Amino acid sequence: MATKRVLAIHDLCSFGRCSLTAAIPVISAMGSQVCPFPTAIFSNNFTYGDFTFSDFSSKMSTFMDKWQKLGLTYDCIYSGFLADIGQIEIVKEAIARFARLNSKNVLVVVDPAMGDDGALYPTLNSEFVTHMRALTKEADVITPNYTEACLLLDQPYNSTAPDHDTLQNICRTLASGHQKQKVVITSVPAEEGQIKVACYDAETGAYHDFSTPRIPFATCGTGDLFTSVLTGAMLQGKSLNEAVLLAMKFVSLAIDYTYKSGSDYREGVQVEPCLKHLFD
Repeated sequence: MATKRVLAIHDLCSFGRCSLTAAIPVISAMGSQVCPFPTAIFSNNFTYGDFTFSDFSSKMSTFMDKWQKLGLTYDCIYSGFLADIGQIEIVKEAIARFARLNSKNVLVVVDPAMGDDGALYPTLNSEFVTHMRALTKEADVITPNYTEACLLLDQPYNSTAPDHDTLQNICRTLASGHQKQKVVITSVPAEEGQIKVACYDAETGAYHDFSTPRIPFATCGTGDLFTSVLTGAMLQGKSLNEAVLLAMKFVSLAIDYTYKSGSDYREGVQVEPCLKHLFD
């Protein structure tokens, strides 16, 4: 049986684990090939406060031209943080070329990384949110955090834990217009000392939410890690619930390991020593 291929459209940070340096080891360890498609190359992640980078956007369409000429195909298209509207359009182009015009059943996963803790990232604006909203409508699976879910729905963020019916309604509204979309919302406020993940399958109407202990350690790349595990698990044939629970368990384990190690939070989650737990 051929190894499944994931076209991973993210930026690449040479230092500080996030984006492609989170996706590549995790999805590879779970048995699928990661074909990196960098939107930009950074010297290091943003948490250091100083960085240099090279934007790769202008080259991306020519790469896709070559892949189409060579007849290359993918089993999954997975996008993460995108810096501007132009990069959103590149992801839409990739979906059109390698998913919608392809006879293969291609899984499209979009992590609409736009903000956290109730705020839009300072480099983005409302026009970006509008374009990201359109991109999520083309995905089979979306994985916004709670802040991003509120941005996509253009509704106020509230740090108070939403009740079951409110959270279920948010998931249903996000999936409206897409009969088979799967919605996973991470970092949902919950009772003290807890954090929640909600998931909804529009095809079956099934909704579930799960709580896990909140670890008092914040670092970059945890959302990338979660969606990468989720993607890898779904490509293995796991159900949405199984994939969500595996991603929750692994991310919590990796954050806890990093927290207890005493390492510099700017380096991101120490994923490498934890990869073996994906086989538990």
